[in-house]
Amino acid sequence: MNIVLLKLTKVDSPVFSMLWQFYQYHQSAFDNEDIDSSGRFDIDEEYLSDVAADEEDCDAYLIVVEGNIAGFITVEPTEILEREMPELSDLFILPKYRGKGIALYVVRQLMLDNSLNWHVAVYEKDHEALKFWDKLFSTLPIVNVIKVEPPETEGFHEFVITNK
Repeated sequence: MNIVLLKLTKVDSPVFSMLWQFYQYHQSAFDNEDIDSSGRFDIDEEYLSDVAADEEDCDAYLIVVEGNIAGFITVEPTEILEREMPELSDLFILPKYRGKGIALYVVRQLMLDNSLNWHVAVYEKDHEALKFWDKLFSTLPIVNVIKVEPPETEGFHEFVITNK
């Protein structure tokens, strides 16, 4: 399977915005957000556009599988446990592509080829995502997973990962 991470560009802004709507749809089960009168979730379009234009301190990538857009991933700097590190902020795979090892491939590419420490936050009610991360923690060559207790962000499970 051919999986490619494409750094988001300004041209990708409409695609990123639509994928973010799907992401919000998925998250609405956990954050209880409603759609507005236009049928869309209230998202910060200006921020997403700035991310695509590389005007925010956030790296975003489209996940492309066999030439088709399958999702996105974002990485932002954060400080947690008094340490600065990258945070795997958002990971979204369209349902059609889930369970095929795509997210594992993407996380492996970003987390293992880069920094020594990473921060990951997962909605505490997103049982599917928590199962994914539990499996990933046991699959990848990660030295240590520290569960941040209490979490610094309410409603989340937070982890600091050391992979070397």
